Amino acid sequence: MSDDFSDRVRKALADRVGHLCSNPECRALTSGPQEDPAKALNVGVAAHITAASAGGPRYDPDLLPEERSASSNGIWLCQNCAKLIDNDVIRFTVEVLKKWKADAEAGAKSRVGKTAAATDNHAPSLQKYARAKIAPIIPRNHEQSDFMLTEDAGEYFVFQKLDSQRYVDIPKSFIENIHKFGDSKPALIQLIGRLQWVSMKRNFELFPDKPAGPYGIAKDVDSGYPAKLGIGDRIAFARESRLPELLSQGWYVFYDLDGTFLRWCGSDVNQILVCNWV
Repeated sequence: MSDDFSDRVRKALADRVGHLCSNPECRALTSGPQEDPAKALNVGVAAHITAASAGGPRYDPDLLPEERSASSNGIWLCQNCAKLIDNDVIRFTVEVLKKWKADAEAGAKSRVGKTAAATDNHAPSLQKYARAKIAPIIPRNHEQSDFMLTEDAGEYFVFQKLDSQRYVDIPKSFIENIHKFGDSKPALIQLIGRLQWVSMKRNFELFPDKPAGPYGIAKDVDSGYPAKLGIGDRIAFARESRLPELLSQGWYVFYDLDGTFLRWCGSDVNQILVCNWV
C-alpha cells in the first residue's frame, strides 16, 4: 500500500515554492497556460522525500502512514528532477532534499509581493567547456550526442558537437530551460523549438516548431520533388515501415532546407525520402 499525497498537499507544495522546481540547479517553472484559454498545464511533481511505500527510494519504516503522506515529507520538483532523485538515492539523500525544500520555500517567501529586479536571475547559464545534451533534436539518435559549450557570446551560446567538428549557435532566448545534473553528467538543454539536421547544408539549424514525431515534421511532396532539387544521386523513396532497417544499414532520413522530411503519399503506403550521404 502506498501513502500518496492528497490533492490539497500537492497544491500546497507547489504554491509554497511559487510553482518552481526546488532543485537549486534547475528552478524550472512547472505551470503555465495551454492553448485552451480555460486550461493550464503542469509539469511539476509532488515527490516523496522518503518513499510512500516499502522498497521505494529513501524509505523510512519508522514513519507513520499519515507522516509519509504529509506535506512535510514532500518536495515540489519538475518531472525530470523527480526522476533524477529517485534514480540516484546515494547522492540525493533525505538531508539534501530537505535543504532544497527549505531553501526553495525561503526564496519564494522573499519574493512574494516584490517587483522583479531589472536583471533576470533565471537567464540560462552554463560554465564554459561544460558538456550538454540538447532536446528536442532531430534526428532523434542525436539525443545521446554530447555537445560542449565553447563560447558564451552574451545573447547566444556556441556549442561544438563532440563527435564531429560541427558548431551550432543557440540564442539564449531559444532555451526553455537548462537542467544541471552535477559535474559528472552532461546538462540537458531544453529548447523552445528544435535543433534540426539539414541534409543539403550538412549542418544543424534551429527551427521554432516542436517535432511531431520521431523523424520530425513531414512535408508531402510528389515523386519528382528530389529531381527538382537536383539531389538524385544516392537518394530514394522508401516505405515508412522499412525506415528502422535502412537507418541501421547507414541510410539517413533526408531533411529539406525548411527542416522537414519528405513524404510521398503513395496509393497504398507512405514513402519517405532517404539518402546515404551526410
